[in-house]
Amino acid sequence: MAVKTFNFSKAGNRQQESEDSFAFDQSKERYAICDGASDSIFSGLWASCLANSFVSDSFNLDNEEDYFLMLTDARRKWFSSINWAGLPWNVKNKSIRGSYCTFLGFSIVRDDGTYCDAWAVGDSCLFIFNQDDFLSFPLKSPDDFGVHPDLVWSGYGHPMNERKEYKPDYRVKRLSTEINDDSKIVIATDALSKYIMEGGEESLNKIVANIDSREFFDSMRSNGTIKNDDLSAIIISFS
Repeated sequence: MAVKTFNFSKAGNRQQESEDSFAFDQSKERYAICDGASDSIFSGLWASCLANSFVSDSFNLDNEEDYFLMLTDARRKWFSSINWAGLPWNVKNKSIRGSYCTFLGFSIVRDDGTYCDAWAVGDSCLFIFNQDDFLSFPLKSPDDFGVHPDLVWSGYGHPMNERKEYKPDYRVKRLSTEINDDSKIVIATDALSKYIMEGGEESLNKIVANIDSREFFDSMRSNGTIKNDDLSAIIISFS
């Protein structure tokens, strides 16, 4: 099984300014991708913490308690990574409200056959390509992409982080399906997901052929084929 990845920041932004993040562990066959919301601060950090928390453990997000445990682990990483005392006052005021990101976690299960479990909040998407068709999750059509997707919240920042009423929403969408030996799997953030939905396997082939070329993706952003957004994907091939 081969895994390829990329993460290109918006055109005009430095790479470290990308608010997308992904993580994977091939030995566990667990993968995650998250897209930080641009209107919240430290959202790229929150996306990284959430993706890594999913991959680092065996959380079963069918279980609401496991979902809360994953968020608690991610939130500790997020909170401890920020120098709250050293923040400028304007950043501090915004960071109190916390960070937001989409989430898609994907796990391969090998039993009598090969299956996958996937969980999603928001508009980062999973695609499973088989011969002449593909499955998409959680969104099904380019028209489904909206301005305000569901997001996962980090909880409050300092000094409101200990508020007792904090409890994460449980709004996770779920997919379980069989995978074939010739399947190709893509996990992508929203702008790239929309492009894949519009073009199917033709779009996927272009992405794979240019996976290391930021210039290719910048040219598509400049001509309006893809909106100017951070672009990230994990591509998994079984054959």
